[in-house]
Amino acid sequence: MAFQVSPGVNTSEIDLTNVVVSAGTSTGGFAGRFRWGPIEEVTLITDEDNLVDQFQKPDDNNFESFFTAANFLGYTNALNLVRAANTTVANAAAPKNAAANSGTYVNVQITTSESYYNGYDDEQGGTAYSTAANGPFVAKWAGDLGNTFKYSMCPADRPSATLTGTGTWAVSTGVLSGTGTLYGIELRVGDAISIADEVGLHIVTAVTSNVSVTCFSTSSSDDANSSSKVATRQKRSAFHTISSNMKGTVAVTADSTTVTGTGTLLDTQFIVGDKIVINGETKKVKTLTSNTSIVVDTKFLATATAQTYTRDWEYAGAFAEGPPTTSDHAADKSMSLDEIHIAVVDEDGEWTGSIDEVVEAHANLSVAKGARDSQGEDIYYKNWINGKSKFMWWLQYSPFESEVTSGDYTTPAATGSKTLRAWGATADAGGTQQADEFYMPGKAMTKSFTGGTAGTAPSDADLIRAFDFMKSAEDVDVSLLMTGSHGSTVVRHCIAQIAESRKDCVAFFSPTKAHVVDTTSSSVATTNVTGHRDTVNQNSSYAVMDSGWKQMFDKHNDKFRYVPLNGDIAGLCAQTDQVRDPFFSPAGFTRGQIKGVVNLPYNPKKAERDVLYQSQVNPVVSFPGEGTVLFGDKTQLTKPSAFDRINVRRLFILLEKAIANAARFQLFEFNDEFTRSQFVSMVEPFLRDIQGRGGIQDFAVVCDASNNTPQVVDSNQFRGDIFVKPSRAINFIQLNFVAVRSGVEFSEVVGAV
Repeated sequence: MAFQVSPGVNTSEIDLTNVVVSAGTSTGGFAGRFRWGPIEEVTLITDEDNLVDQFQKPDDNNFESFFTAANFLGYTNALNLVRAANTTVANAAAPKNAAANSGTYVNVQITTSESYYNGYDDEQGGTAYSTAANGPFVAKWAGDLGNTFKYSMCPADRPSATLTGTGTWAVSTGVLSGTGTLYGIELRVGDAISIADEVGLHIVTAVTSNVSVTCFSTSSSDDANSSSKVATRQKRSAFHTISSNMKGTVAVTADSTTVTGTGTLLDTQFIVGDKIVINGETKKVKTLTSNTSIVVDTKFLATATAQTYTRDWEYAGAFAEGPPTTSDHAADKSMSLDEIHIAVVDEDGEWTGSIDEVVEAHANLSVAKGARDSQGEDIYYKNWINGKSKFMWWLQYSPFESEVTSGDYTTPAATGSKTLRAWGATADAGGTQQADEFYMPGKAMTKSFTGGTAGTAPSDADLIRAFDFMKSAEDVDVSLLMTGSHGSTVVRHCIAQIAESRKDCVAFFSPTKAHVVDTTSSSVATTNVTGHRDTVNQNSSYAVMDSGWKQMFDKHNDKFRYVPLNGDIAGLCAQTDQVRDPFFSPAGFTRGQIKGVVNLPYNPKKAERDVLYQSQVNPVVSFPGEGTVLFGDKTQLTKPSAFDRINVRRLFILLEKAIANAARFQLFEFNDEFTRSQFVSMVEPFLRDIQGRGGIQDFAVVCDASNNTPQVVDSNQFRGDIFVKPSRAINFIQLNFVAVRSGVEFSEVVGAV
């Protein structure tokens, strides 16, 4: 007790409430081929919807892997999944311009978020990525599925503003010459300007310099030269541009998809995908044939001639916020028009099943580095996309004026020592901040992702490397390790190097498809299956083999598939944990019913099941009217032992895992009678509970001076011996029906047979 100088009462606490907490034994583990998602990174999946969301729907190349995982999740809700791939799998990219569309793409493989930041984000120490071939956007993950996406970017709405200085309008050349003007900063191609005393508007087609722009007039009445006039920039938006900003008129014919213009500049003012509204009918621009001809997506219902028209950004409807303008961040710095909207679109319908469906709408992002919204959230476009988007990375935020070549946009001209800088620049070449800082093209930019490849199938080495992410019991919780349709090399590795090494999980495997599907006879299939067991050749209580494959319906592709059964068998074990305990057998009519079976290509009969069982293969059998059932519970252990049964192996995994976790709290305590007694009092109630639930018949815990000898103590060790009599599951039933003569008492014959 604590030292006291004078009489008194001192209190202390001794904690004898430590208990052994039961350990989880239901988490699955699997590595395989998928169309999407991070590569060689452990991802926790909770159900099939989550599986589709993270790794996408199956296709003809990966359905065996997909359904191994999905079938397991049909029984439980925890699967640690790793996508396996090799270097032939590449991310799709969005080209910057027309020239890049025909150029050579640089293969990019982004495997994980960490690989992006380390390899491609120069701000995080990665290698600066050139957009010369690929462009600024790249699909989030490698694979051909990235090719289904496109992005569309809408620039800021340019409001009305009186331009600096005065101008002289020369109608014969369509040139507005300025005095004291800053046209290079204040105007963009596509802007509409009005000139004092003129009726119509003038649409900017080129910004020649700060003192000269070329335009066309929207009104035939503006046919006179004028001088010393004030010019005003009118509101220009990709959202419902007013008719007066559109030059000329258009005509359409009923039951036709062609729009014919008169005096129009359609190619200047539209991009493919924009919506054009004529006489109340809204159509999508499919082809821009010329300045006077457009082909739209659907036929017009009514004929119309000499009609005015409007345009709208294709994806404006996905943004209830309205057009982008100026963020508070930019306004505070006396800058303007920094906002953009970005839509990510499922162009081919591979992701959603619907062509051209918007899957992400990123509104009111800022091209100003350091921009934040009113809640303090980073809205700088690069950081936002990389942090929020599920479908793409922004590889590099390079100057847009250097990217807009090949006719996509017109690059603003240099003005003396001052040029229009890249998005996010802080000052011009002369060191002076301009009020209108950011370059905004005259049209929205829409680009399709392309160049993504599914690559070749993962090799055994690729699969082994992926499975090895689950090798450490300290890092990843895995109790039920599935091998899908992978070959014997991968199976042996999973058993010997993962399950046997971890000592807390069981590996499940099936024969190959060729062994059981479309075989000439059931006897041939039996020989094939036992031969595969011999090929794997792992004498281990940490491995379980089933007899085959099942035919099931693939709802994602509306077809039937053959898939291996080891995902289901592992799932039965997880399901048993939920309805009973790990030490119950997962086989039989009570707990061994396999889901989703349309047909068993190999349905072994009794004689064949005898052969299989002698080879440590657990038959899966379809019984008429009673479903498809796991009809065995053997491990791959060949010698007679309690551990040749699944339930006993999983009982000891549970005991060892739970008690070992609890025993960690004895580390660095003294190896004395108190610590040993505390250990026994902690373990015995746990074992007594397991016994009460039927898992063990009897037990004993020895932790005293008899096994913690002076030599053990002096070597800084602590020893606890736990003796367990496991309960055994019934595998064989013998029923003897005995006929007894009249007059004979049953007590006379009981025990005689």
